[in-house]
Amino acid sequence: MPPPKNFVEKRKEHRLPYQKKIIFSDGKAALSAYGLNISRGGLFVTSLDPYPIDSSGHIAFFLPNLPQSLCVKAKVVHIVFDRQRCEIECGMGFQFVDLNESQKSILNLHILNEEASYMELKKILVAHKPNGEEMARCVAKLPSLDGLDLLAMRYRVNRICTMFEPEPTLESESESDEKMSA
Repeated sequence: MPPPKNFVEKRKEHRLPYQKKIIFSDGKAALSAYGLNISRGGLFVTSLDPYPIDSSGHIAFFLPNLPQSLCVKAKVVHIVFDRQRCEIECGMGFQFVDLNESQKSILNLHILNEEASYMELKKILVAHKPNGEEMARCVAKLPSLDGLDLLAMRYRVNRICTMFEPEPTLESESESDEKMSA
């Protein structure tokens, strides 16, 4: 189902699951929260008490295979607070600001490794009875999948992998209308 015609996607990067603790400080107060997703350009964290839009500070978080935390400048660019739907996580989106080349490289490598791991697991999960050892090896690299049964894992992995596929070409409205009337 395509997004509504008035929807404007502002995201420039894929967002991958990220479920680790973060610490954000604006210099006056600090917030400890859990991340929900990460991209090369930012991090979304869960919170029922978000900082205001444009709040700036530093955010510290861990990435797999990195011996110390990564601490980067960030600002709040997006707030989600939905009292009606429990499936929508409340929180705030941080945009990374003024990343140096080393930080960019670390984030890029993390995203590329995650994408490769999801694509590898997708191939394994195609089998009717996937190899348990191969699955466990991949899931060890993708902790957000830990504890999922096979059905949930297949859905989650395939859903995430749709982000790596090229955008489908949309038919013109007249072509769609012709198919519907045929």
